[in-house]
Amino acid sequence: MGLESRTKTYEELRGAEGRQIFFRAQRYRSQDLFRRAVPDLVINRVPHTLDNVSMSGLAAVSPPTDDQVLLVRQPVSIQLRMGGDVLFSGQGQVVRTEETHKGMRLGISLKDCRFDPREIVAQYDELEVRRSLAHFSSLDNSLVPEAYRAVCADVINLFRAYNETLEEAERMGNPEGAEKVLTACEEHIVPRWQDLWRKANAIVEPLMDDPEALRAAKRYTEVVLTPDFMPGAIIRRSYEKPLGYPGDFQIMQMAYDWKREGKTLHEKLIHRIGLDVGEMLTNRMVMMREIIARMVLEDRDRPVRATSVGCGPAREVSDYLKVGSLPRKVDFTLIDQDHEALSYAYESTYADVLRHGGKASVNCLHAAFNQLFHTEELFGRLAEQDLIYTLGLVDYLKPRRARVWVQSLFQYLAPGGKLVISNLYKSPNSSLWPLEFVCDWTLFYRTEEDMLALAEGLDASSVTTEIDPSGRVCMLTIRK
Repeated sequence: MGLESRTKTYEELRGAEGRQIFFRAQRYRSQDLFRRAVPDLVINRVPHTLDNVSMSGLAAVSPPTDDQVLLVRQPVSIQLRMGGDVLFSGQGQVVRTEETHKGMRLGISLKDCRFDPREIVAQYDELEVRRSLAHFSSLDNSLVPEAYRAVCADVINLFRAYNETLEEAERMGNPEGAEKVLTACEEHIVPRWQDLWRKANAIVEPLMDDPEALRAAKRYTEVVLTPDFMPGAIIRRSYEKPLGYPGDFQIMQMAYDWKREGKTLHEKLIHRIGLDVGEMLTNRMVMMREIIARMVLEDRDRPVRATSVGCGPAREVSDYLKVGSLPRKVDFTLIDQDHEALSYAYESTYADVLRHGGKASVNCLHAAFNQLFHTEELFGRLAEQDLIYTLGLVDYLKPRRARVWVQSLFQYLAPGGKLVISNLYKSPNSSLWPLEFVCDWTLFYRTEEDMLALAEGLDASSVTTEIDPSGRVCMLTIRK
């Protein structure tokens, strides 16, 4: 069917092929429409996870506990709900089913009704505003320490004071002079910002064990302070999470590139503040690149095999492969949930793989997020690895699950191989406050003792830890 089929109505596309084209052409991902909480899609009174919507249908994933069996062509009742509020109600029909690792994925076409995403989003936004106002007014602000409110006020004053200087520089109409003013502002603001950051860390640390106080402080931050960070590209993306999860590969790229981004000097300055928070991302990448280089230099009678789980853009690999010549062949396997990240990793290494003339290979493997932790599926068909590493995935895992995963990865190492685990470091200088409170980016921070505990019980020849130069990342290396 031609391009004109995109403008036809659903009734004109009655065939299965036409229906699929229509769904693809008009589909909206739920996380793109609903930037905060995604509404529940209630099918036959059972809440499902909404996946995407179109003008004529919706897709959802059944919860694992759902016992009902829905068949293709079966009529169903549907509602889109936010708690007790109904955004949409109607009748539909199951048009496709697909078994996934998350549960049964359903495609629902609408019957005798039409779903207009613009109208639904307008209702959603209005409801979110009402809920936000009601929630904020109902919070017990006495749970937010006075010292914490003072720090938030100091950060706002700091940003706005420098903004006045930058606006004046822009009004003068001298781009070269304005950039010099921006450089001077960066040099002055970063140390003051870091002092406030450490002060906030000390205040919020006790709140982490008090759910009500934590919730109140995070909400206070989101309403009072987070808007002042939104001009910064890296912080805005971290907060908005356009792919539905934090820490996507484009955030990694911003941290690695360390470039000024923004249309105004103020936007560039706040982005620079965000880059300071993300400094440890670059540090751990550089540390990993050096580990790869040392591993390849080790004397062995076969190619080095290395796998990165949750690879993102794999900058450590592309940077390493820029070396003039390789001492021996190295085969990289890159695994991630993001097709775009894998495409970037492959394209950024392709030229150097060719240049090394058969002494390097890069194999990209796509896996859903949950599959990243199913080591038998990932490594079952791979030869034993000399190096397995993950830069950041353990940060999302509770202690028990983290330890189980680390131990399962260890068994796929060849004798003498290394398992390298990176995790955010729990210290007064950690990234806790800007990530958890400003960006709503929840992670598990670990001490060196916590990291060493991940290796307990393993038949390791050595277990070491290393802290990055910023003091915000701990690298655990376990050698078999």
